[in-house]
Amino acid sequence: MSDASTSPPFIPPPLPGIHGNSTYMNFEFSFLTLPALLLFVPIIYMPVTIIIILRIFVKLLYAVKDKNVNVPLFSAICIAQFMCLLFFVCDYVYLRMMTAGVFTKWCANVNPNGYLIILYVMTYYVNYATMLFPFLVSSMRIVLFVFPQRHSKINAMILRTALPIIFIYPWFSLFFMVTATGYCTQAKGPYPFGSVILGFQGSLFGLRNGMFLLGNNLFWMSATVINNLILLVKLIHLKTSLSIHARSQKSHKAEVSLTFTTFSMIFSYLSNSMVVITNQLGGDLTWYAIMLRPFGNDLETCVVPWVFYLTHPVFRRKSVGVIPVLQRDKINFTPP
Repeated sequence: MSDASTSPPFIPPPLPGIHGNSTYMNFEFSFLTLPALLLFVPIIYMPVTIIIILRIFVKLLYAVKDKNVNVPLFSAICIAQFMCLLFFVCDYVYLRMMTAGVFTKWCANVNPNGYLIILYVMTYYVNYATMLFPFLVSSMRIVLFVFPQRHSKINAMILRTALPIIFIYPWFSLFFMVTATGYCTQAKGPYPFGSVILGFQGSLFGLRNGMFLLGNNLFWMSATVINNLILLVKLIHLKTSLSIHARSQKSHKAEVSLTFTTFSMIFSYLSNSMVVITNQLGGDLTWYAIMLRPFGNDLETCVVPWVFYLTHPVFRRKSVGVIPVLQRDKINFTPP
C-alpha cells in the first residue's frame, strides 16, 4: 500500500481570533451597545478643540509672517497638537470603531493578513512620535530661560534637528512588525459579543509591543517631568528675583501659560502606561483600562490647546506682547 493511501488528510491549522467563525461572519452591528454609544462622546469636545487648534495654527502663520513671536517654540507646540489630532483619528478607528463592532463582520470574512497590521503600526507609530513632543517643548522652554539672548536661534536649530529624529524614532520600537500579520480577536471584560481588537502574530523574534510601549512611556514621561520641575524652579526664581516694575503682567501670564501647557502634555503618558501595567497584572482590569485609555488620550488632545489658547496673552485681541523673551534683569516682548 502506498504512503499516500495511509497518510492522514492535511488539515489546515485553525485561524486565530474570529476569522472564519460563522457566528461572527453573521454578526449585525448595533448602535445600542456601550462601545457603540461611546463612539459619539468625542462629538461633545472634539469639534471645538479642532477649531482651537486651527486658530493656533493661523496665529503661527501670522507669527512667521510678522516675526513677532518665538516662532520655533510656537511651531513645536503646533506640530505637537497636529500629531495629537492625528493620533486621535488613528486610535478612533483602531480601538473605538473596532470594539464598537463596526468591522467585526468584515474581519470574520477575511483571513489574517499583512494589511490588517497597517492600522496597528500606523496607530502606534503616531503614538510613539507624539511621546517625544512634550519633552521637546519643555526642553525649548528651558533654552528660553538659559539663553535669553540667543534662544530663538538655538531653538530653531533644535527643532530642525529634532523633527527628523522624532519621525524616524518610532521604527526602533516597531521594527519587529515587518514580518507580522494582523488578525481580529474578541475583546473581553466589559466588552460585549462582537467587540473586536487587533492582534498580530509572526513578529520578528516573537517580540511584543507591550514592553516597548511601557519603556517609552516611562522614559519620556520621566524626562518630561524633570524638565517641567526645572522650569517650575526657574519660574519661581524669576518671579522672586525681579521687581514688580521689572516684570510686566503680560510676560508673567505668558510664562504661566507655557508652564501649564507643558505640564498638561503629560496626560497621554499616564493613559498608555495604565494599559500596559494592568496587562502585566492580568485579569479583566486590562480591558477596563483599554476602554478608558482613549479618553485619557483625548484629555491631552483637548486640554493642551485649550490651556494654551485660553491662558496665553498672544490670543487676546488687545494683546501687545507675545511669547516672552527673557533678558538679564527684565522680560521684554518683541513688539507686534
